[in-house]
Amino acid sequence: MKIAIISRSTQNHSTRSLHEAAKNAGHTAHILDAFGFYLRIGCARLQSAPTTESNIGDGMTYEGAPVEDIDVVIPRISSATAAYGQEVIAHFEWLGIPVMNRAQAIATARHKFRSLRILAQHGLPVPPSLTVGSAAFLEEAVAELGDYPFILKPFYGTHGSGVMLLDTPTSLTSAVDALCGLHQDYVIQPFIGENATAIDIRILIVGGEVIAAMQRRAPIGEFRANIHRGASGEAVSLSNDEKSLAIEATAALELDIAGVDLLQTADGPVILEVNPSPGFEELETVTGINIAEAIIKFAVEIAGS
Repeated sequence: MKIAIISRSTQNHSTRSLHEAAKNAGHTAHILDAFGFYLRIGCARLQSAPTTESNIGDGMTYEGAPVEDIDVVIPRISSATAAYGQEVIAHFEWLGIPVMNRAQAIATARHKFRSLRILAQHGLPVPPSLTVGSAAFLEEAVAELGDYPFILKPFYGTHGSGVMLLDTPTSLTSAVDALCGLHQDYVIQPFIGENATAIDIRILIVGGEVIAAMQRRAPIGEFRANIHRGASGEAVSLSNDEKSLAIEATAALELDIAGVDLLQTADGPVILEVNPSPGFEELETVTGINIAEAIIKFAVEIAGS
């Protein structure tokens, strides 16, 4: 089977692991940069052009050569490649080639506020969340969320980039006013943490099943429990509620593979966000589970269905 892994970096751990797992399973795998694709729609043959399949009708090329015989696509879309990468994935879908995570599902999951709305529509627990178009009535609005401090998260972002912790009305209003002036959209949420310590749970879902999970703890002085921010991870046993929530969240956003972040509260677990292109180096390290192998196995399943 021929597997295309869409990724900018051949040195990324998750990308390399997927490539290696595919080869170990006897498949042919190629790591392809999204920006190397040319996408065609309704292109007529030019009289002056040579008669080749690469310049006729609908299709795509990669680095000048026709894209042929791809059986399944595994997107590894980063923030740098998100917009064009999603178009590449959508083109594969249009050409009838199976993909793990459809383009629209990726776009929806990456949008933090929109994805929270969909999760809430499915009756799943999410933190109180607010987005605003101006700071004019901010104090009245945030009063319904809870108490200070508040977290501000950009609509799009990974690894905790752009996330702010604001603990006074003045700092919150100033930040929101500045962001609105720059036409930057943010989600406002109350900060939830035991003794001001950021701890969450990352759960990896593949094909509707829990593959691995870990608890992430932020280092002293940091409010973001992201591994890229120095958080430490350790394997964790999940409750049935936590497993069900992660699976339901992934299904609600119509994803085949996802990293679901949960936070324990006094009222039970809530879903912080769902990552459609999760890295899994730390997860494999702390759990000893071969996650890449599980992903390749499911990719082969959807290619054959």
